[in-house]
Amino acid sequence: MASFLYFPNQLGKTYEISAMESPKQSLVFRKPRILEENKVLEYPSVVEPTKEIQLHNKQNGRVKKIFIEEGDFVKEGQILLEIDDELIRLEGERLVLSAGIAKSQVAIAFEKWKQAEKQVETKLREIDKKTEWIELAEKEWTLVRDTKEKKLILWKQGFVSLSELEKIKQEEESKQTQYKNLLRDRENLLSGIHLGLESEEIRFEEKLKTWKEKNTSIERAEYELSLAHLKIIQNQIKSNEQLLAETRLRAPKPGKILKILAKEGELTNQIPVMTLIEKGELSVGFQIAESDLIYFSPGKSVLFLPSQTNLPSIKGKVDRVGGFLDSRSHSIGIKVRLEPNHKMILPGMFGLSQVKLNEVTEKILIPASSLHGDETNGFFVNVKNGGKVEKRFIQYQPYFSNELEILSGLSSEDEVEFSLVL
Repeated sequence: MASFLYFPNQLGKTYEISAMESPKQSLVFRKPRILEENKVLEYPSVVEPTKEIQLHNKQNGRVKKIFIEEGDFVKEGQILLEIDDELIRLEGERLVLSAGIAKSQVAIAFEKWKQAEKQVETKLREIDKKTEWIELAEKEWTLVRDTKEKKLILWKQGFVSLSELEKIKQEEESKQTQYKNLLRDRENLLSGIHLGLESEEIRFEEKLKTWKEKNTSIERAEYELSLAHLKIIQNQIKSNEQLLAETRLRAPKPGKILKILAKEGELTNQIPVMTLIEKGELSVGFQIAESDLIYFSPGKSVLFLPSQTNLPSIKGKVDRVGGFLDSRSHSIGIKVRLEPNHKMILPGMFGLSQVKLNEVTEKILIPASSLHGDETNGFFVNVKNGGKVEKRFIQYQPYFSNELEILSGLSSEDEVEFSLVL
């Protein structure tokens, strides 16, 4: 027949111990087993992320698709969530069309500007040629006029006939008319062109460059304005591309998704849409008494025992010791970074953090089969006192599956009832 015993541990969980009884038993009394071990300090602890990142979506809108689930491990840059981007894409298409039109306007304005420069250059070269002709016509007119003056003197002296004198006068009038016509033609060409120069003693090519700049300012301004308009649209396209990229939420760091706060089809706002545990690293936090502070320093080894007995213990090291003492509880916060590869451990789980000290202590151990009683009336063991057997109520905690560690009620010299199977 099997009997079952129940007792609570320090975390309030009930342990169950069973022992099989044989038909024949003999009771003997022995001293408890004494085990020397390093003293261990235990603290109730809570699992928490080592570094928790609140992920916000830069663009507000309706959630189109969520690509991951809670508990998934993600890589840096992996797409986690996508916002409906239809309006942004439509705006981008409109901007691309506008950019095409603006490029055409830039090309037309540029061609118009260069055509105006060519026209100015053609007119200026014609003006320059007219100037050369005027200089030549002026020289010819001056030469004919001087010749007329000389022949007039000779006519008065009777050396030249009147007909010859009239002929030279007509030639002078012809040269004068030719000179004046050339001047008038040049003036017509100069009308509407600004030729103001600071210095006249410069080469024609330099004059031409200055004249082009001064006489095509309107066309050049139209070109520069169209070019500026194109650049504005191109910047708007870049901004639209940035907005389009921001509709996809990407993981800023590798890690594990802790919580997803948004749902597909919902509108997002400024609150976080999900929480990421950076690198999936977990820690445990607990409070220690002021007197225990001497046992803790960064790098100190700690063993975490989850409250669920089916989960393995996890090693860790002290990551941070709190920088202040709580005035009400006189306790100090400790953060222990756990070793990785703990897939079954989740934030919010409870457990015990054990710290082994250099100090050695004795543990009093008895078989679990020696325990009697229940939670209502209390637990006790039978102890031999002289020639009599008496009940001794005890406090204990499980040590292994078939042994109990005595916390109070027994000493190492007491003889406790043991069950021996014959």
